[in-house]
Amino acid sequence: MSSASASARARQPARRRLPVWSVAALAVVGGLAIGRFVTAGNDGTPASSPAPPAGAPEGPADEIGALEAAVATNPEDASSWRQLGSAYVRQAIETGDPAFYGLAERAFAEATELAPDDPTILVGRGALALSLHQFDEAELLGQKATAALPSNADALGVLVDAQVELGQYEAAAETLQAMLDARPGLPALSRASYLRELNGDLDGAIEAMRRAVVAGTSSPFDRATVTTLLGDLLRTEGDLDGALANYDEALELVPGLTLAELGRAEVLAAQGQHEAALEIVEEVVARFPVPTALTLLADLQHVTGDLAGEAETAELYRVTATLQEDAGQIVDLEAGLFEADLGDDPQRAVELAQLAYDARPENVFAADALAWALLQAGDPEAAVPFAEQAVRLGSAIPFLQYHAAEVFAAVGDDERATEHLEQALVGGPAFSIRYEEAAAALAERLGVSVPEFS
Repeated sequence: MSSASASARARQPARRRLPVWSVAALAVVGGLAIGRFVTAGNDGTPASSPAPPAGAPEGPADEIGALEAAVATNPEDASSWRQLGSAYVRQAIETGDPAFYGLAERAFAEATELAPDDPTILVGRGALALSLHQFDEAELLGQKATAALPSNADALGVLVDAQVELGQYEAAAETLQAMLDARPGLPALSRASYLRELNGDLDGAIEAMRRAVVAGTSSPFDRATVTTLLGDLLRTEGDLDGALANYDEALELVPGLTLAELGRAEVLAAQGQHEAALEIVEEVVARFPVPTALTLLADLQHVTGDLAGEAETAELYRVTATLQEDAGQIVDLEAGLFEADLGDDPQRAVELAQLAYDARPENVFAADALAWALLQAGDPEAAVPFAEQAVRLGSAIPFLQYHAAEVFAAVGDDERATEHLEQALVGGPAFSIRYEEAAAALAERLGVSVPEFS
């Protein structure tokens, strides 16, 4: 067992109702979690690397054990250190345990010391920077890696993700095309899906993600991840049965996969089965108190009237955000949105969202967070330009469209409010557990029809 695994267990709370501490966010936003990296030559083609032990499991936790044993046996093996660093990053994403970030940094430092000219180490370090939301650093590492390995899909993937998170959407599309040309497989297709979703092409996003699922990979974890992401897209479209089928398939591949479990809970909540959804989320956060799970738990507590539990979850979220920050992760955007929805200090939400926007002024989510925080703080006029910026791509992401609709409605611009609310409600009002009733009420006032979900 790794020392990080042990520390994660030691921090688990005794009470089941309390979440313990995703992606995410989660970590890496804008694409898959961290994929497997292979040693590559300077032309970007895979070179031979040590085979995993016979029967080695494919999940991050089990992979860590095998790789820790490998570096203990041969501490001069730079490749194993690099792979261990990547496995630690994957485990940080899955569990939300910030301790793995420090372990990943040390593993990459060992790899760099042993093989300072190996550009694939830059790829691993870039993935770590993405997970920490250090997107300027990730872009720099991605540029260096692609300069050395111009045809390496993993290096291009780091650069695509960094460019997306910095709001460099046109540059990201160009880099993605190079990635598709280099290796039109699951990682590139999943990123193509995300860019299509960002640009308002939900049908195209679903098509690309289906192709990613078909493309497959030797890793059950990665197959389960893209299957879950397809479920998320179907849920956005309003196809709850299709979404649930994908989440169940993902859980067959990787039992207990956090994002798939949360997806199932979202479907149940959309169907009005709030208690069943609560049970799932409470079980998830008892294992991994990831921010996405904490947010969903707070939303479910809100709609079921458990305001004391909601307040407790909010405090735990803030504690975990502090732990993330202590580990070097930048969480201003997520924390700003959380405080705008649950906090009792609207100005604090504005301050956090402003920090996120200042760091990434071209990113649509940073603009959205600031617009929403300003609206919640009672300044809709100031929110308007940021809401406009947030929806400039026509994104097929419901909460971006809903936030903009509320901003425009607050300043009396019913025409634009109607336009964006219609886009938010493509899959029905259940895109947001917390704001489902508010979205339905706004739809009624504006005369917007609410589609039924399947």
